[in-house]
Amino acid sequence: MADVRPESSVRTHYRVSGVAARALAALAAQGIEEPAPSDLAPVDQLHTGGIRATRELASLLELRPGDRVLDLGCGLGGPARCIAFEFGCTVVAVDLVRDLLREGRVLTSACGLLDRIQFVAGTALRLPFRDESFDAVCTQHVVMNIADRLNFWREAARVLRRGGRFGSFDIVRGPNPAPLTFPLPWASRAEISFVLTPEETRVGMEEAGFEIERWEQPEPPPVTVPAARGLDQRMALGEEIGERIANVGAAYADGRLALLRVLARRQR
Repeated sequence: MADVRPESSVRTHYRVSGVAARALAALAAQGIEEPAPSDLAPVDQLHTGGIRATRELASLLELRPGDRVLDLGCGLGGPARCIAFEFGCTVVAVDLVRDLLREGRVLTSACGLLDRIQFVAGTALRLPFRDESFDAVCTQHVVMNIADRLNFWREAARVLRRGGRFGSFDIVRGPNPAPLTFPLPWASRAEISFVLTPEETRVGMEEAGFEIERWEQPEPPPVTVPAARGLDQRMALGEEIGERIANVGAAYADGRLALLRVLARRQR
């Protein structure tokens, strides 16, 4: 059985409160009472590249109206709302952290999308779904907190229909082997940070039953604290997010970290 202690530390790391109320109040002050998912993007797209990266991954997955999509590590639900609203899918959004799910439901209700998105508390290592339940699975900047990566990919493959599509947008180790500088957005210390190389990622995904179709290592965009329309990630992650994002930017710049976007299919 996988060690559950890192899961407890991850829950503590991502503990949030009142995010939805602060974000919705900021938008209401600008006259936005019924926000679209894009209005919330500065606060709820908790990954490099923001909503643009979510759209790029959804397009790579060739999502179609009516597709049933699983979002692994959904956070505040920003990607799930974008996929439901802009691509016409139904989304099941899973996260380990109940605080994030609670706030995500409030934001989703404000966008009028609760009928298209289901939030589920649970670990990606033991998904509470039947085999072949989804047309597509997506995940962004989640695996850095998961030590048992092979089981993560095996569970993703299990719940996909045969030939179903898996899309990931992740942070990996770059060619510079120097140690990472903490804190980082996903970890205050090294004990809950598990960043693999691209080569380790490919080997693990193929062992889990995926056939790689697209393998891209995009250049990292300029790294700043996302902010627009009176919202920014400090509302969700606190003032210290500035230091954490600066450390990521420095690691991108010197090659200690890199980005990896993958499209794969469950083998038939």
